[in-house]
Amino acid sequence: MNLSNMPKADQQAHDQVVAGNGYYPDLSTAYFIENFALPSEYSNKTNVIRDKLKAAQAEINQELDKVMLSNGEALNAQQTLFYKLAVYSKAKASTLISRLSNTHRDNAAAQQQASVDNFDYWQQQSINNVRLLIGLSPTATVELI
Repeated sequence: MNLSNMPKADQQAHDQVVAGNGYYPDLSTAYFIENFALPSEYSNKTNVIRDKLKAAQAEINQELDKVMLSNGEALNAQQTLFYKLAVYSKAKASTLISRLSNTHRDNAAAQQQASVDNFDYWQQQSINNVRLLIGLSPTATVELI
């Protein structure tokens, strides 16, 4: 889904698998490119895409480190979906950080920040998917008494 109308990176030429740790699933750079509309500046940078996925994967795994998801059994299909969406969303957010510093001076960047395809949106999507993965409502809030 390309919400930014930016040309997308070519996923066919750069399919690599980012290995899971046996408990969490593998991730695909081609799936990430195809479904998260990476900018064309990443089209020839497969190693950068893979590294961003690995960094996002490490962050999500660290967040989930103390959470018992399935008593040591393999994740079910729903948990796998939420895990992958959390990692891909965090990686997408990291691709937008570097772009904002380059284009922030013009009006198009201001419009981009207000759109769905910005860092805050993808960071929140990652947080929501982690919450869904561990069984919390993504909209639940806590009020101090």
